[in-house]
Order: sequence, then C-alpha cells, then structure tokens
Amino acid sequence: MSTQAEADLCKFFETYVQIKGGIITHQTNDTLTVAYPDGNTQEFTYQPNTAKEKKIPLLAPGSPLFQQLLKESIDNGALCQINLTNNGPIETLIESHFNNTDACLSCQKTQTIQDTQVCTKLEPCFHQINNGQITSIKITKKETLRFFQFYYALNFQNKLRTKSEETLTILLNEECHCIDDTFNLASVLENKTIQIENSKSKIKPELYDELKATADQKLIAFLKNKVTLFDLPLVKEKKMRLQSFERRLKRERREQVISKKHDFDFQKWQSTYEALLQREEESCQTNITVKLHNLLIINTLKIKFEITLNNKATIQSTLIIGIQNPEVICPMCKKTHPEGYPTEDGFYVCKDCTRQSIDTAKIYSKKATLTHDETLNEYFERDKGFICTVCGKRHSRLLEFKCTHDNTSVCIHHYDICDVCNKPFSKLNLTHTDEFRKKLCPQHAKKEP
Repeated sequence: MSTQAEADLCKFFETYVQIKGGIITHQTNDTLTVAYPDGNTQEFTYQPNTAKEKKIPLLAPGSPLFQQLLKESIDNGALCQINLTNNGPIETLIESHFNNTDACLSCQKTQTIQDTQVCTKLEPCFHQINNGQITSIKITKKETLRFFQFYYALNFQNKLRTKSEETLTILLNEECHCIDDTFNLASVLENKTIQIENSKSKIKPELYDELKATADQKLIAFLKNKVTLFDLPLVKEKKMRLQSFERRLKRERREQVISKKHDFDFQKWQSTYEALLQREEESCQTNITVKLHNLLIINTLKIKFEITLNNKATIQSTLIIGIQNPEVICPMCKKTHPEGYPTEDGFYVCKDCTRQSIDTAKIYSKKATLTHDETLNEYFERDKGFICTVCGKRHSRLLEFKCTHDNTSVCIHHYDICDVCNKPFSKLNLTHTDEFRKKLCPQHAKKEP
C-alpha cells in the first residue's frame, strides 16, 4: 500500500475504535492493542507476516477483518461523499490500465506457470498490448462527474432452505441512469495511482428522490430474478410438501365421514380445506427483507486520451477514475477487446482482425494486401516468398524446395524424389521409365539402359 493508503486505513480503524468506545493502549510498528469498555482487549496488526506468525487479526484492504469493519460501517453509516483524483501524473494512472508485458503485475490472482506470470481472473487486470510498446499519452479532454452508489442489505427467507444474506450496490450517474460498473472501495484503496479525499457538499432533495426512485426500480427487477433463482431448487420440494399436506386434509375428512360422530358439512369442510391449503402454500413462499444502508456520493474525473504506440498506431479511449476502466474498440470490427496487436500497416486491432505473415512472423491487419497461400491457408507478404519455376505462381518460403540438378525453386506440388538417390528434383528434370515406372534424375537417367 502507498503511504497515503496506510494513513487512511489507520485513520479509519482509529475512528472505528473511538466510535466503539475503545482505546488503543499499545502500538508498535507491527502490532497494536485495543481495550474495550467491557474490559476485554484484543491485538491487531497491519502486517501479513505478523498476522500469520502470531495468529492475530490482519487489518488490510481485502482481509476478513477489514471487510467485516467495512460492512458494519456501511450498515450503520449515513450519507457520505468522497473525491477521487489522480495521485501523481495522470499519464501514469492511464498507463497503469495497459500492460506491455506478459506479466500481470501487482495482482493477487496471478500464478506462475513455466516461469511466466498468468492472471487467473475472469477479466484481466489490464488491457494487454501484444508485440508493441506505448511511446506517448495525450490527454484530449477532462470533465468532472458525480456518481451515486446505493447500498442495500437483502435477506431471503424460506422455511424450506437456509436464510441467505447479501449486499446489493446500485450505481447511478447524475442523469439517473444505472451504470453496469460498480465502485469498489477496496480495489481503489489498493491503487497507488488514485487518491481518495473526504468531501462535504449537499445534494438537492429533488435529485435524491429521483435517484432513489430509479434505484428502487432496479432493485425490484433484481429481486424478481433473484427470487426466481432462490426458489428454483425448491420447486420439487414445495410441490411434494403441498401434496402431502393435501393428502392429510383429505384423510382427516375421510376419518370424519367414517366416524359418524358428527354431521359432516361438506361445504364448510371445502372452504376450510381451500383456506388451509392456501395458507400452507403461502408459508412456502420466499420472504424478502430489504434495507437501505447507505448512499455514497463519488466525485471523480472523466478523462479522454490518446495513446501512441511504437508503430505509430493510436488507441483512443475514456477513463472514469475509480468507476470505469478504459475500453478499447477495434477499428476493423468495432468491437471492444481486452487485448490488441499493433500492426505493420499502422493499425491497432483485436486478435480476430489480425493476419500474420508466415514468412516474416510480422502482424498485419485485415486491410493489408497480403497474398493468401491456399495450401497452407495462411498469408504472406506480396514481395516475399518465391516463384515456382514450374507453375509460375508465388508461394510461401515454407513450401520451397530446391532442385538438386539446377538449384531452381519449385513448390510442394511440383517436386518429386529420385528413386535412386532420394534427392528432391523439379518435375521438369525427372525422367519416368516405362519399366518399373521409376522416377530418375538426369544423372541416373543416363545410366539407365
């Protein structure tokens, strides 16, 4: 963590202890001790190694203790607001989202496979630039934006399965539009290129009401899908339970009819039966408890930029600090892609829009005028390869054979092997004998009787 992030974390924990009525009684470089009003004390550490050696709780972004404190703070929190800015040159912040090497640097989900670091996340940490380097970054536009993240606590209860609890976050912009991305405080705290500052400004009641209404609509849509998934494993069990309950009611009716101790009123039994069956069915329904915990207001920057690569190709993209990572669009297929290739003809394209020269191993875009080799189903540059002396067509060097007799170049379709010396020859220089149907080179054809 950066020095600023460490200071923010210490301040957060000191504030938490103070709110709980506790006192930090002892603190060293490795550990600190907290005394609570009930007389209990507990030891904590900011150092992972110390936590492992002494088996005490670790206070660090992403640790179970930090997540617990953060959840508790959110559960009991009020309106809060922060400013996100770049910590250092803005070009450094932009470059941190792009990777020119095979390694996924400073990522906790990397594995070393055959001496190469590989990111195991579903979505890579960085946009990968293959076979190229960043030479310059130009900022074309900056603008300030505000986002609003609602935190909801959700409890799903059904007597047929275990209670489920989760936190839902809904992110909106100032136009009250839902944003697919979410703000992750833990990841931002770990990012040394982003600085977080507290902010104190007001939000108009009309804007809040509009934001809340949009967030509630999103919440309702989410709950419908979530309940469907929550109830899906219960369909069979619910059906069996209702069938069992229905059989029990009918069995009781039969027993009452057989006993003849009372006059059986069928209409009364039918209405009671339907009411009991409905109540039993309702008891198997999933109940949802929703609580709005917090609203976080995020003031940040939207940055438009242009990256120039060493092949003179450019990447134009937009970054919203802490909210949205840059998305790169392929100029050929117009699709976003997580990794690209600077090409020899000056483009930066996705993997699907590249063509590789099999002769030179250079990368080209689909717009490049390469020659297609039908035999290999690959491409090579027009001025590369060779011309076959038999068919007169240009082929890749991978298909070139040299005639042993006159050193002429022939393709894979127009060469053959002498049956005597087993050397390659142009088909023009081979003689076919009638006897035994031999193929002979000029030297051995003279010796043949």
